[in-house]
Parts: sequence; C-alpha cells; structure tokens
Amino acid sequence: MDPRPITRCGCGAQIKVHVDQSTGRWFVDKFCGEHNHEMLDARFRGLLRSHRVIKEGDMHQINSMRKAEMRVPTIFRAFVTQCGGFETVGFEIKDIYNAIENERRVGASDAECALKYLCCLKRNDANMFWKFSLDEERRLHNIFWCDGTSRHDYSVFGDVLGFDATYGRNRYKCLLVIFLGLDHHMQTVVFSCAILSNEVEESYVWLLRVFLEAMKGQEPKSMLTDGDLAMKNAINAVFPNAHHRLCSWHLLRNATARIGRPMFLCKFRVCLMGDLEVDEFENLWSDVVEEFGLQQNLWILDMYERKHMWANAYIRGKFFAGLKTMSRYEALNMQIGKFIGNGYNLREFIEHFQHYLKFMRRRDLVADYRSVYGQPIVKSKLEALESYAATVYTKEVFELFREVLLLSSNVRVVSCKKTSTCSLFEVTMYCRDQSWSVAWDEADDEFTCSCLRMESFGIPCVHMKAKQAAVDPSGQVDEIPDAVYMSMHAALLNDCRELIKLACQYFEDYSELKSMIQNQSNALREKHRLRVGIVDCGEKVSVRDPLRARHKGCGR
Repeated sequence: MDPRPITRCGCGAQIKVHVDQSTGRWFVDKFCGEHNHEMLDARFRGLLRSHRVIKEGDMHQINSMRKAEMRVPTIFRAFVTQCGGFETVGFEIKDIYNAIENERRVGASDAECALKYLCCLKRNDANMFWKFSLDEERRLHNIFWCDGTSRHDYSVFGDVLGFDATYGRNRYKCLLVIFLGLDHHMQTVVFSCAILSNEVEESYVWLLRVFLEAMKGQEPKSMLTDGDLAMKNAINAVFPNAHHRLCSWHLLRNATARIGRPMFLCKFRVCLMGDLEVDEFENLWSDVVEEFGLQQNLWILDMYERKHMWANAYIRGKFFAGLKTMSRYEALNMQIGKFIGNGYNLREFIEHFQHYLKFMRRRDLVADYRSVYGQPIVKSKLEALESYAATVYTKEVFELFREVLLLSSNVRVVSCKKTSTCSLFEVTMYCRDQSWSVAWDEADDEFTCSCLRMESFGIPCVHMKAKQAAVDPSGQVDEIPDAVYMSMHAALLNDCRELIKLACQYFEDYSELKSMIQNQSNALREKHRLRVGIVDCGEKVSVRDPLRARHKGCGR
C-alpha cells in the first residue's frame, strides 16, 4: 500500500486573536496572510479534514434514521437533500461510518451490549426468553431469544416447525437460525431466532434443547429442513418423535447435480410429489432405477433408505400443513435483508430483527380484518355448508375448503355397510378407477378417510363431503362437525367468547371477569419472570465478543 501524500508544507499563514478579560473585547494580535503554496479551489473546501465535522444534533438524527432501518448511503442522501447540496452537508459518507464505529467502541463490548438490550426487552415483556453460551475464553458462542408473542404463537401453531441456517447477517459472519411455522392465515410466523458460532451437531443440539425449554416442553409433531446431517442428528436426539421431512426443492436440486438426466428428473418428481400409494411408489421407483441403470448409485441408495422423509406415499397421514419446501424461509431471508445489513453488530442485529417482527405481525392484523370484513360469495351448491364454513375458517383456509366443496359433485358413494363400531362408505370419483374408504363413528360424529388428507393438511377431504351428502339425502348439510376440522384451539376460543358474551350482559359481571383475568395474568407473568429469567438486568455481565466464524457458507 502506498504511503499517504504529504500535506504539511510549513506554511506560515496564521491569525492570532487576543481576548481582553476586563472588557470582553477581541483583538487581532497577529496576522500573516502569506502562503507558500497554491490556494485550494473553492469547490474542494468541503473535503478538507478540518472542515468536516458531524455535530451532536446531526448524530442524533443519524441514529434515529438507523433505527428506522435506513442504510448509511440513504442517510447521507437525506442530509444532502435537507442541506441543499453535497458542498453544504459538512461531512462525507465515510465520516458517518467512522462516527458509528466510534460509538460502538465506547463502553462495553458488543456481546455485553446485546445481552443488556435483551434485558431491557425483558423489562417490557415478562414472557421474553433468552439464553446464551460461552466458550473457554468467555467469548459469546451461541445466543437464543424469543419474545412473549412468539412463544404464544408456538403454543397455538407449533405442530409444524421448520428451521434453517443462513450466513452473513452480522459482522461476525455467525450463523442465523430462525424457527418458523404457519398460522391460521397460512402465513409465515416466527417462533424464535438464534445466532450460532458454528454448524456442528453439538451447537444444534444445544439450540433445540434451549428451544424446547423456551416452549415449556411442547415438542413439534413435524419438522422440515434442507437435509443437513448435523440438523438431522440433532433432531433425532432432541425430538425423536417428530416426523422429519426433507425439502423437496433441495432434493430436486440434488437430483439435478447427482444424476442430471431430464427424463429421470421428471419421474423422480412423480415419486417425490405424486399422489401415490405405497405399492405404486415401490413399483415406479424400481422401474426408474432399472431404466436408468442406477442400481449401484450411492445417492439413489441413500434416498431410498430415507424414503419415509420425502416420498408422499410414506409421508401421507403426517401433518405438515402443506409445507413441502423451504421457500418460505428463503422469502423470509429476503425480507430480513431489507431491515438488517450484513455489517450489523449483535445489538443492532437483535434490535432491527425485533423491528422486523413488528412489521411482520402487522400482516396478521390485516389478514384478520380481511377474514371478518364482508361475506364471501357462495359458489357451490351446498350453500348452507359453505356459508357456515366461512364463519369457522379464516379467509385463506376457507378458500382451500371451498375447492373441496366444488369437487364434491364429482364424488359418489357406491356402497355402504355398518359394523359394530362404525359405518363404512366406499367412495369413487368421476373418471377415476380408484376408490376410497370413509369410516364414520355415528356416536362421536368422527370421520377417517383412507386418503388421509385430513391428517396431512388439517382440511376435510372431498370424500368426507360425499359421505355427508349420502347420510343426509335431503341436502340440508349446514354445519361442519367438530371432529372434521382441527378444533382444539377453535373450541377453546369459542368457550372464551361464550364466557365473555355472558359476562357482558351485566356490567358487574363484566367488571368481575375483567378483574379476575387481569389478576391471573399478572400472577402468571410474575411466575414466568422468576422461572425464565436467565440474567438479572442489574447484574454485571462480562462477555467477550465472538470471533469471526469460518464455515462452509464463508467461501474460500
């Protein structure tokens, strides 16, 4: 690197001012206006180091803009517009970066500032949970956090859990791991977030155990990952009862890289996503392997051993809420990139990530409004049933259910017989040779179908609708039985609504109920504050910053 150019030339030009303390007047004591160099052009004056300074008020404005997720170049352009030009700003874009870095270096370490910020969040949110681990040199190794809203969302929508790791979202290049799922609007919901120093199996085991602790021991029923071996082993160790599914997009990409034959990819996609029975899958897989001569291909052998993790024929009946790929995670990363820069330190990252969660949760309010505002237009012949479904389902789920109703006219019941425990119906579809068996327990009004769509997606299948039409020939089916849709949380919500409706009939009952709910909520908050608290906000924390991570996502 070349040395800096010489800027000192021994110029004698100066002005000396004296202040008379008795009178308070200023006097020019000495003046020399002769320069031994050429004068700088007026258009360069604003670039002189002595002329560039960021005032205290400007720094407050810069920090406010950064909290609003504005990047430094955008902040500088805002100052240029505000001051009327580049030459009147008084500083350069590099000076903003330097001022931000100087503020970071003042006081505690970055890791300590991040932990103190989490303490501040916990003061305002009693259900906030966070935990961290240190290495032998007391450097921050891993950190995990989730607020009270995320924990509540998981208690309701935590049946399906997806998580993946991404890189470069902080100045230490540590892994960012986000746990996500689907809510009742079929939108992505974030359950928690973590930063890991590496991606070994021990780190993922620590992460999943802390996640289980934060969620009060509630294990997910199904999990979706990209197939990373360290993740797979950690899931088997911490969540042995969860159904682990591999991302279909990653499998197709691996098939392209390992095999690379277009005809094979077409048939592999049928094995992957086709609505096949187990024997149909086995016959198709054998034909594909024999046709392309892949009997000894290691990737093919490994995929067949793990067929229960990706093939629809073996996954049918396990609830994944329609999730097949990690595309939602990729979309989430793209959205986070609008709020979080790659060079953010830990405290800035956590702060801006929480801002993103607020922005993300705003969409739920909009979705709730769209679900309750107005009545959908009836499209099927089962008008009463469709109108009732619009009252129990959200707008997004109702549209999925309506597709089932529209197909109900293509289904007919061909036979029916009663057993000691239930009634069995054989159902077929128009122009389809396949038939399905629907079992109906009349006493409990419960249904099961051999297609297992209800167990896989949480929405009743078209075969169940055909059964209802057969049981009620008059066509006056106007309700969805409780057993037909996943109503555990819906029933709880209906009970709460009924309780509030009764209490609101008299003001004294309403006041008593409101006071009771507030007292119970305060008691629970205090209990969880004592149970979940990791580090006291007043306790001095001495934690060193993590080292810059090196992993497979960092390149060469």
